[in-house]
Amino acid sequence: MKTTNLLSFLSGVILLIATTSFNAPSKEENPFALIGLQVTVLTEKGNVVKGADVVLYASEDDAFDEVNGIKAKTKTNENGRVKFTKGLKEISYYVVATKGDMRSEDDLKSSKLKKNKMNKINVIVSKNHGMSIPKVSGGKKQ
Repeated sequence: MKTTNLLSFLSGVILLIATTSFNAPSKEENPFALIGLQVTVLTEKGNVVKGADVVLYASEDDAFDEVNGIKAKTKTNENGRVKFTKGLKEISYYVVATKGDMRSEDDLKSSKLKKNKMNKINVIVSKNHGMSIPKVSGGKKQ
């Protein structure tokens, strides 16, 4: 009888320790929360751009140098859209979209992404956007 009571007591203590040690993460701390971004690439006339490459950068310097980017796994679809669903944080991203000689505007930045939501941004590409570097020939600007 004493052994049964002792075992019941120990089982209760172990159960109490186990249930108080492993707290489920709150909604705010959920490590599996979705942070997504849908990018729609358009021309200046509002037409969708199929087959564009889209890259996200966490900093302006990375976007300028085109390093440390998160590249979309696919090009934009027939609706001009591509989705990022993995590896994103609750921060703003610099978005660079390119197709052929068209490029998105420099310094294009998303709003701060929110958890458990498919955040969205439209990006305009044209031949006139992006960084323009004057051609130099013989030390003179052309």
